[in-house]
Amino acid sequence: MKKLILSVALLATASFGAFAQEGRGFYLKPSGSYFLKVTPVEFPNVGSLQPRDYVFSINPSTGAQTRISEETITGSFGQGWRAGLAGGFRFNKVVAIEMGANFFKSEENTMAKQTGYIGNTQVLGLKSVGQVTAVDLTPSLVFHLPTEAKFKPYLKMGAVVPVYGYLDINTTVSDQTGSIAKTVNPNFVAIELTRTERVKPKPTVGFLGAAGFNYPLGKNISFFSEVEYRNVSVNSDSKEVRSFNATGTLANGSKVNVGLSDLPTGTRETNYHKTITSSSNVPGTAGYDSSKPSDDLKSYINIGGLGVNVGIKIGI
Repeated sequence: MKKLILSVALLATASFGAFAQEGRGFYLKPSGSYFLKVTPVEFPNVGSLQPRDYVFSINPSTGAQTRISEETITGSFGQGWRAGLAGGFRFNKVVAIEMGANFFKSEENTMAKQTGYIGNTQVLGLKSVGQVTAVDLTPSLVFHLPTEAKFKPYLKMGAVVPVYGYLDINTTVSDQTGSIAKTVNPNFVAIELTRTERVKPKPTVGFLGAAGFNYPLGKNISFFSEVEYRNVSVNSDSKEVRSFNATGTLANGSKVNVGLSDLPTGTRETNYHKTITSSSNVPGTAGYDSSKPSDDLKSYINIGGLGVNVGIKIGI
């Protein structure tokens, strides 16, 4: 009887050990994914430009504007392609840990737009388009459903830690009215302009959740696919005008070129804050010093979304 009990105990121990060790080890997961925006919100201002698609007519005699249409511009910078590489360690048939590194470039998003007409002739066109580039790390816990079937589902949850990135905003202007031209030079009556601004973010942490499956293709290699949700809110830290090329027209018809080096520091550089006060260096206020970086209120964008991630899992 004692021998029988001992044999059963040894068999149970061996079975448990085999169960715990099955699938144990390191693995790599190269992948690609595409994410869609889930919760589009109103974009932040582009300087003094509000996130509006504004179409208007101009009275040539008085200069008065009449609204034709106006629409709030919403969206998310989470939509776009991602490429990633994750490394993981599976402790047993259920639990694994992963660390992923991902490169992301969002779709381009219109952030501000203005169109002005005199009669049927367009005399003002402005468009600002933003695009995010980012690299993030994703430490995660993975929970597999222990099954002997080839189709092996799992759940994953973790954090999203952006380690590098920026928002580039490209603005083009064709202004024959002088309304925008005069903000560059009060003597301009018209201007053609292109500008690139780069907004750098403050450190932040988001979260992710995913449901996926593995399907074996051969020894130590399998196909995987995931549906993943990310929520990553990023706020602005600073902005720099990186490119500025303009040709202004004077009242006598003369052309004047304006480059990046012609802009004052206050136009080229902006620092963002949670609160601005009477001592802040805000354009248009008393005591503003254009030789110093400007101050502005910080704003937020979201680089999360809902996406499908596919790739290969390689045991090593």
